[in-house]
Amino acid sequence: MRWNMLGPVLLGAAAMASSALAADAIVHATWLTRPRAEDLLGVWPAEALKRGLGGRAVLSCTVTTTGALVECQVASESPPGAGFGQAAIALTPQLLMSPATRNGVPFAEAGVKISINFSGAGPETGSRIGGQMSLAPIPVRAISDVPWIDAPTYDQVAAVYPEKARQKAVAGHVVMSCVFKADGHLTGCSTVREEPDGYGFSSAARSLVGAFSAPTTVRGQSVRAATLQLPVSFEPKMLDPARPMVGKPQWTVLPEPSDFQAGYPKAALAANVLKGRAVLSCVVAAQGALTDCAVSSEEPAGLGFGAAASALAPTFRLGIWTPDGLPTVGARIKAPIRYERPEADPTAKP
Repeated sequence: MRWNMLGPVLLGAAAMASSALAADAIVHATWLTRPRAEDLLGVWPAEALKRGLGGRAVLSCTVTTTGALVECQVASESPPGAGFGQAAIALTPQLLMSPATRNGVPFAEAGVKISINFSGAGPETGSRIGGQMSLAPIPVRAISDVPWIDAPTYDQVAAVYPEKARQKAVAGHVVMSCVFKADGHLTGCSTVREEPDGYGFSSAARSLVGAFSAPTTVRGQSVRAATLQLPVSFEPKMLDPARPMVGKPQWTVLPEPSDFQAGYPKAALAANVLKGRAVLSCVVAAQGALTDCAVSSEEPAGLGFGAAASALAPTFRLGIWTPDGLPTVGARIKAPIRYERPEADPTAKP
């Protein structure tokens, strides 16, 4: 049996998709903020920096509706094996793009190629590139894609949403450079990006730092003294009492295929229906659990796909902070779940 968890989507996204026409006017994602020399230095591979070695990386990313880069993969890097690909990925929280639009409506654009050149840093940044004398120590190890234990909730972010921005429905994006303490908490955070300025987003983001907590080890290494580029985004939609999910969260725990097989609706089997789909509307609770789930729709109706999906809901977990810097705990998501069973083998014995 095959199954496919489509993942949470924005409320209203289906209506957005249905409005697409053959004559759609599409504007692709473009740069808003590019990396500066000092940004590059902060993630420059330590061994390459020792050798005065520059490089280049090309990433393939999805640009979200907030202009953040997520789901980035290294498409190419040079020289090979020097670490510039992973360094570029560590840099992505600092980068901001104008999202792609379809008929004026922002949409997440996948497969966007991002080229990052690690060159041209001058002595004022402390670079060793080109034989310059180093004016700064070699950067410490950077960590990205952190599996947070605790992170700010919708309530906490909404509580610090700057009043001026709230009144004008202005969205904001902040990136902070922080250092991990041995216990997984953050210290020494400073703002490296604030868009737009003048609304108080940087101060609001810094007030949330204490709510973050990571495991003491990530991918087998201690987080102690590692640096992090932490994105924090503010979206007016978050202030809606209905709390629709904004951003693009990631699933951290999914049911096993055997769980789907065991829960395949008996009524659907009896009717020889081999495919079905249900959409759940759920609230994200602590630790990314799904609660308060209700069936929004099921296809075909009346064969139990909604009830089967609801029974599985407690086994799902979401990341509690999205790659584009948004909370998930307290948000309401729509989670489509698709069921599919292979055709019975006509040669099999009963």
